[in-house]
Amino acid sequence: MKQQSKSTKGDFEPDAGGTGTAFGAGGGAIVGGIVGSLGGPGGTVIGALVGAAAGGAVGHAIGAGGWADSNEQYWRENITRQSFFQTGFNYEDYAEALRLGYEHCRSQPGGSFDENEARLATEWERVKGPSRLTWEQARHATRAAWERLDRGDF
Repeated sequence: MKQQSKSTKGDFEPDAGGTGTAFGAGGGAIVGGIVGSLGGPGGTVIGALVGAAAGGAVGHAIGAGGWADSNEQYWRENITRQSFFQTGFNYEDYAEALRLGYEHCRSQPGGSFDENEARLATEWERVKGPSRLTWEQARHATRAAWERLDRGDF
């Protein structure tokens, strides 16, 4: 479940509870330790440490619901170049619309934006936070994020 940030921006915090990171690190440590034990006692320790670090990173991304820092960075850097961007608004106004499109595309593999638009419009009213966008303004950003993920451009 997504957790709302306490910031006034309305952004979601990646892996806010740390659960994904913790489970990833634990699983990685176990696997790394087992594999490392083939090299003796020292290998067990080194394997566990490396496995915990790698597993924690993967778990963090999974715990973020897929909305990784790189995706947010892409939109922050490119939002003003988008055809739907309107002067007077900023990234924070579009952030939840982008996240909505991304997350719903992930949960509807093979589905299209058009097939899901009515549900997305309803959901927008619930998740928009302090965004100043109406659904008619936000829908273009939601579609862009949906289509970016659908194309594999993430």
